[in-house]
Amino acid sequence: MSLLSRSPAGAGLTVATTVAMLCALAPAGAAEVYYQPLLQLSTQYNTNLDLSPIPAEKRSTEGYYADAATTVGIATPTAETTLQPRVLYNYYPSATDRNRLEAFLNGNGRYSGQRDRFSWYGTFDHRDDVNAEQPGAADQNTVNPGTGTNTPTTGHPAIGVTRDYLIVDPTYTHSLTPLSGIGVAGEYQFMGYSREDSGHIGFDFYQARMFYSKTVDLRTDFSFGVFGNHYTARFGDARSNSGGAQGNVGYNWTQVLHSNLSASVQQTDFKETRDSGNVSLTSHPWSVVLNTVYDAGATTKYSIYLGRAIFPSSVGGLAQIDQARAQYDHDLSERLHFTGAVRVFRDRTVSGIADPNYRNYATASVRGQYMLTRRIFIASSFTYVYQKYKFDPASADASVVNVSIGYRGLERQH
Repeated sequence: MSLLSRSPAGAGLTVATTVAMLCALAPAGAAEVYYQPLLQLSTQYNTNLDLSPIPAEKRSTEGYYADAATTVGIATPTAETTLQPRVLYNYYPSATDRNRLEAFLNGNGRYSGQRDRFSWYGTFDHRDDVNAEQPGAADQNTVNPGTGTNTPTTGHPAIGVTRDYLIVDPTYTHSLTPLSGIGVAGEYQFMGYSREDSGHIGFDFYQARMFYSKTVDLRTDFSFGVFGNHYTARFGDARSNSGGAQGNVGYNWTQVLHSNLSASVQQTDFKETRDSGNVSLTSHPWSVVLNTVYDAGATTKYSIYLGRAIFPSSVGGLAQIDQARAQYDHDLSERLHFTGAVRVFRDRTVSGIADPNYRNYATASVRGQYMLTRRIFIASSFTYVYQKYKFDPASADASVVNVSIGYRGLERQH
């Protein structure tokens, strides 16, 4: 597999392109093909473009952005595939070192047979490191909501550095009865940097999982299983092996209100080879996440996320993130839409090369969008970002004001 080479710049893009091509070859009999384009031009003013804690290095500047994406879908009676390629150009007249073309690709698919079901989702992005280190409050991934929201980085941005990040998750389920099934799932993650150092460590991460799932009644479903994973750093000689168990319970309070509770525990054996000798560490990280979503169709939606997650990171091993997120979407009228979101987290190393200088991060945003026509809109937003490290004396913050105009094609007509 090409990703096993030590050439991070193109490896993630190669796999992402291959996945997209394979997934586009969904069964074509009686296929319906649809697409929804999105074009947007924006300008914004940022009081601390690089989120620097040093007053002399803070840059207050305006920026201009051209954003183009297309959601493409292929649907048949038994299968459905969705792909969304996107490109974003960042232009700063007074900070030309931050000019950058970023690229994204999101996709998902599913196939349903009489007793067998296969699904997958994938996310790839090629981003400026400073932008990637500052995750937003609102979830903007419309194809795979929630995917990639745990930023697998150290929080120390490097100007002029780009990263490639890939996640691919396939799942196969076989129905034992109409209400129960067994399955296997996999995950692959790749991170590569244009320039690597102890704070920007590329990695390969593999995980396999076996599970049993059951629907108890119209309100309740659950699953439990076992998993194993392997992490290999692309800078330095560090690796880890983990094994554990996880469970999940879902509950429908009403037809529009759903909660999901997941938990896992694992044993992680970490090893690193250094000039001074070998380092070995065994830890037992755990995770618990509660997610609640209220979705009243086109008028109101809110989501709340609270918990701890374990994930592969650029620290040279695994990291944990203790996080709280909330997002509220509401149509104030047929043309006017409001979005408010807040996010607070602390991430730190579980087992890795980087030091335990964890960061506290908080961001909040409000956005209003007005439809001039069914396809053309104007929007404005305000975002605040705060960051502080445990062992650093100074904190950093930034305020961002954005104004945009855009074109969005009509959604798929069922």
